Amino acid sequence: MTVVQAFLAVQVSGRHLTPSQAQAVLALYLEGTQRAAARSLGISAPVLNRHLRQVEAKAGQPIMDCGPRGTVLNELGERIAREQLALQGKMKGRQHLAVGCTPLTEDLLLSALNSADPRGEAELVISEDRLNVGDFQAGLLDLVVLDDPLYAYEAEGAEWEEVGHDRLLHVRKGADYGRFRFGPQRLGFRHLDSTKVKYRVVRTYSSLAAMVRSNHSYFVSESLLARKGHRVRASDEPIPYAILCLYRPGVPGVEGLLQVMRNASSIV
Repeated sequence: MTVVQAFLAVQVSGRHLTPSQAQAVLALYLEGTQRAAARSLGISAPVLNRHLRQVEAKAGQPIMDCGPRGTVLNELGERIAREQLALQGKMKGRQHLAVGCTPLTEDLLLSALNSADPRGEAELVISEDRLNVGDFQAGLLDLVVLDDPLYAYEAEGAEWEEVGHDRLLHVRKGADYGRFRFGPQRLGFRHLDSTKVKYRVVRTYSSLAAMVRSNHSYFVSESLLARKGHRVRASDEPIPYAILCLYRPGVPGVEGLLQVMRNASSIV
């Protein structure tokens, strides 16, 4: 595996990235497109692309993939970007608790913050599990409330705790499935695999309303449907799952936030 680590400057396979190269990768990670990344750095798109290609040369393999919306970072590129973020965070030093959640778990976390952080000092990130867990592992977040409990089980050496529970509903309309961007989707599709049901995932939905209106089958968390006012008929028995929270023990503010969530409702 290609080794990525921070050592005053980010290294890829033992080779240091220049500040311009590291910032180019980070800008693409944060902005999503090369045009926006170049604009954020005040450079031209060709110059940004040159920096990115230099990083690939040092890595000895691609750090980007070409998709329908243009060039995006692949897994290695995202790892490099997170190391640069972690390095910047270490150099700058955070003064307050940093927490993360998704649109699905934000009500639980925001309610807890309302009680445990009345001065509003905690730094809050609302994103996808995949990105939140990456930032947690990079040291940028102190606590993350997860959609998908599998991420906690996969986070080797990390502390985690159950802070609630929910149910995953299965709405089947045929063999073509839409994968929702949020929620424990892997649990649903593993259930299909275990029951030998034939299916194919044809697209990803970011909008709950669009997915509910579609002709595709899907999995969705019961609590989110209730909050958004959607009524659907589940095709099978709901799949219960735990809402888990990754956290750093000993960090000021973490225990207080956990205690509030422990005392909160068991359904988000």
